This record gives sequence, structure tokens and C-alpha cells, in this order.
Amino acid sequence: MKNKNTIKLNKTISRRFLFLSLLKASVIGAISWRLFDLQLIENQKYEKLSDNNQFDFHAITPERGKILDRKMRLIAGNEDAFHLILNWNPKLNTNDIISKILEVIKLEQKDISSFKNRINEIDTFIPQKIVITKNLSKKDLSKLVIRSVEFPEITIFMSKRRIYPQGNIVGHITGYIGEISNNNNNYNHAKMSGVNVGKRGLEKFFENELTGKFGRKRNEVTAKGFVIASHIYEKTKPGKDVQVSLDMELQAFASKRLERGNFKIQYLNTKTNKINNNSLFSYDDKKFLYKDKNNKNVAPNSGSLIVMDIENGEILCSVSSPGFDPNIFSNELGTVEWNSLKKNTRSPFLNRSMSGIYPPGSTIKMAVALAALESGLIDYKTKFFCSGSRKLGNREFHCWADDGHGQLNLLEAIEQSCDVYFYELGLKVGINRISLMMKKLGLGQYYNLEIDDKAKGVVPDKEWKLKRDGSRWSLGETLNASIGQGYILTTPLQLVTMVSRIASNGFKITPTFKIGKNKNGFESLDINNQHLDYIKKAMERVITGKKGTAKNYKIGSKNFEMAGKTGTVQVVRISKAEREEGVVKNEDREWKKRDHALFVGYAPAHNPKYAISVVVEHGGSGSSVAAPIARDVFKHLFDLKQTG
Repeated sequence: MKNKNTIKLNKTISRRFLFLSLLKASVIGAISWRLFDLQLIENQKYEKLSDNNQFDFHAITPERGKILDRKMRLIAGNEDAFHLILNWNPKLNTNDIISKILEVIKLEQKDISSFKNRINEIDTFIPQKIVITKNLSKKDLSKLVIRSVEFPEITIFMSKRRIYPQGNIVGHITGYIGEISNNNNNYNHAKMSGVNVGKRGLEKFFENELTGKFGRKRNEVTAKGFVIASHIYEKTKPGKDVQVSLDMELQAFASKRLERGNFKIQYLNTKTNKINNNSLFSYDDKKFLYKDKNNKNVAPNSGSLIVMDIENGEILCSVSSPGFDPNIFSNELGTVEWNSLKKNTRSPFLNRSMSGIYPPGSTIKMAVALAALESGLIDYKTKFFCSGSRKLGNREFHCWADDGHGQLNLLEAIEQSCDVYFYELGLKVGINRISLMMKKLGLGQYYNLEIDDKAKGVVPDKEWKLKRDGSRWSLGETLNASIGQGYILTTPLQLVTMVSRIASNGFKITPTFKIGKNKNGFESLDINNQHLDYIKKAMERVITGKKGTAKNYKIGSKNFEMAGKTGTVQVVRISKAEREEGVVKNEDREWKKRDHALFVGYAPAHNPKYAISVVVEHGGSGSSVAAPIARDVFKHLFDLKQTG
């Protein structure tokens, strides 16, 4: 018989065995459940994680669509670009590598500086790819490929680079592309390094059409991130081409004609570097100098020129001078190059056609006249006397003609651009009626145009003055507004729209860069057609009348003669003392103190087809500077023989 101690020991062993058996079963059960969970339940999750460790997905940028002019000429396109890449790791001596490369090819200093900055910014020991240059020519590519054994650390990457073959003549309209900024959420595509989007102009407005569909590339990589193999996972779809209303041949002509103005051209002989006065003018040749009347070297004219098709509002030509070459943004833009453009006192990045704001001067006298006629306060026979000035209180408001124009009616007042006549009209009609007519004709407003870079300008009235300054409108301000001075500010785009609405017999023409956008026509502005015909007759007299302010700049063809209105805008006020001593001529003043020269018009006068606005900043007289530019552009447009 077993003793009590033995029985007690057996019971203890049995309990411990049972406990260990249960513990073992629990552990095996937990492990089995985890294996079941990993293999069956969470299989897809870990398979995906495993793939992410093994594969690296990259977006493939689609080829960007082209921008074409109305005759299918290239405005913005793409070309092959070759990038020189360094496969960097911490053991490499980058200075030695650059020195070896320079023995074979040339690198721009800005590219070398950018490369060294990228190297200095590296804060990891993980190998990575660093761009040396994005501007590797095919010739340099060949040299490096032949000697590729000497450069195991570098690779060549081919991509597409945006090009603008028209250069600076249309840069302010096409705009340019660049990388998406970190704080910009306006694009559908994800923020991916190296992806370029439209930053300005047509490139920005038509971004969705031009971009296309992104593809994806799957790289098989090692644990350290080195690529073993690469496969296309999703194919790209190229962007759509966009055709716009611009005519590049007309744009090129108008650009150079505006720049030249009334200056003389003297060409440099490329062999002797001497002036050659007998060379024929070529719009593609930039080896020349501009000379003023005193034979001094001068900069090209600054300003704007727009040509619009009156029937549909399509813009055929939009010049802003000086311009900039958008190709500079397709490469690595150097600091020196950027600063030189940014600090240029003539602001090449300003889109003067759309964003430049100027007092319109006498070019808006037709709007004042229509406000007076439509209100019934005057008729075609209403006359006023111009003695050369008009007194209002203790102030005297002068006409441009010191001796005055005498007694004249509205037709004669527009033909001769008499300021005193329009002072009288302004006092009769009042600023509110004038403001309403200006807005009806398209001033002081934005248009639904395919470009963001545009200004609204200012068309003041009594309420505007009270809201802005907290003070009442004065009669003196009405007189200034009646001749396009004072608070009134317009853009060249608004001026050409105003003329188009008058020339079209009162339809609400709106500008566009899109062909066929306005094919359904325009609504009527509800302006009396007899009044419009009278104003158009007066605009014809500006060119063909014996006393017309632009009588010396006729087109000279009955079938294509233009009609228009000149404008000369004072930039600085002429004091009483200056008037008594004799006003200094424009050409003898500092450039920034000279008057702006303006001209608006349309052609042919008997059957309007095209409207034009010309603004020459600090150009002087609208009649002698802006009008001949408009004449020559119309002659070119109608393929007439150029003179002068």
C-alpha cells in the first residue's frame, strides 16, 4: 500500500502535467491560428506589402499636346531632351567626375553650380540619382557614349522638353510650363517630382487638354533600392493639340513694326562689325541698331498691338513689347538670367495687351459722343466754340490746339480731336451716362478670355468716387474723363473690343483665342444705328478728312482704307509756367516723362473686318507714332504694298 507521500506526489505531478499540456495546447493553438491568419485571412495584405518591397512604381509623364496657330504653325511643341545623371553614392568624388566630364564635353556654369548645390544638400548615405545637366546636346551625347567605359557612374536619360519656336514674339500669350508648386491644389494629377504643368498663359488655361493621361512604370528593386528590371505597367496617352486664333506671320510682322516705330534701322555688318545702311530690313535679323532722329541709339518701343476679327472676336495678333523667351523656362534658368529679366525697368514679363493699364486719352471720345447722342442732349448739328481752353471756376482746361479750333460740330470735333468740344459734352451729359456707355462698349470689365493674365481697368462714376475716397465727384473730374484722362484706365484689349463693337454696328463682340467659339454670333447692345453710322463716318474723317489728325497715314486704297481715332496721353501734368515758357517736345524729355501714343481703328472702313489698337509707351504723338504702325499692319494684313 502506497504511503500518503507517494499519493500526494503523484497528484502533484498529474496536476502539473495537465497544466503543461494545456499550456502547450494553447501555444500550439495560438501559433496555428496565427499561421492560419497570415496564410489565409491576411494573405492579400502581406502579399501587397511584399510587392511594394520588391516593386517601385513611377508615373510616366505623357507627351504634352502642341499649341498651333490658326494656320497650323507650331507655337509650342516638344523635342527630345537628354539628361546627364550621376548615380551618386557617398564613396564618389564628385569633383573628379565633373573634371573628367569637362575633358570630354562643355557644361554650362549654371548647371555645374546647380549640381554642386544638390550634392551639398544631400543628408543621407542612401545612393540616389542626381541631375548634372538637362541640356545635353546630341553631339555631346555621342562623345560620352563612345567613352562610356570611362564613366560607369553616369547614365543618360531621355525625355521631352517644351519648346517655343516663335520665341519672345508671343511668350506673354503662350506662357510657359514648370513644376507644380507645393501649395497648388488646382491640378488633377498628383504632386510628382519632375512633372511640369502650365504656369501661365495658354499653357495654363488649356492644361487639362494639353496634359494627356499619365502612365505607370514598375521597377523591380533590391532591398537597397537598386533597379533590377523595369516594365511599363500602364501606357500613357498623349495630350490633345490645341489650335488658337493667332496668326504667327502677322504676329511676327506686328511685333517688329511696333518695336521699330519711327526709328531708323542701321544694320551691323557681321564681317567688319560696321554699320551697313543699305541692308534690306529682315524681321528675323537681330543684328541691327535703332536710331532716333538725333542719330542716337535707342531701345525698341515698349507697348502693345492687338488685331481682332470683328465678325467673331478672334484675336489674330497680340503683341506685348518687350517680351520674354519662354524657352528659358524649359532649361535650368540661371540666377543671373532671371535677375536680369526681373530687374528690367521695362518689365518684359508684363502682358501689356491684357494687363497693361493706360489712360485711353482721345481714343474714347467716340464713347462720350455716343453717350451724348443716345441721351438726346445733342444732335448732329450741335456746335461748340473752341478758343484753345475752357474755364471752370478758377481752373483752365486746355485743348491740345493752343489757338483753338473755332466753331465746330461733333463730326468735326472727332476728326480734329477737339478737347474743348468734349469738355462741353462732358458737362452736358455727366459722368454717370458716360460711364454707362463706356461699360456698354466693353471698358472697365473682364472678358471670358482663355488667359488669366488680364486687368479690369477703371471706369469711374459718382458712386465709385464716393466709395473709394469718401468724397463727391467734381465737375473738373468730368472734364478730365471726357478726354480720357483723370481716373479712367483701360487695357489695349478693351480698346480694341470697344472699336469692334462700334464697327460691328453695335453688337457685343467679345475677344477670344479659341477658333469657332463665337460662331453663334453676338447679342445687340441696343445702340441707335444712325448714331453708330455717324460716329463711324467721323472716324473715317480722322484718316481721310482735310483736318483729320491721322490724315498723313492713309492706307491709300479705296477698298481697304482704315477708319480710326488717335490719342496722345500726358504722363506728367504740364504746369502753367511750362505753357507760358513753351512746352518741351516729347523727344527732348526723359523717356518716362514722354506722352503715350495711341491709335484705335478698323478696316476696311466701308465694310469693317478687322479692328486694331496700338499703344506705344512714352512714344509721343498718337497721330505721328501710333497711326503709321496701324496703317502698316493693315497693309500687311491685306497684302498691300508697304511704303515708308
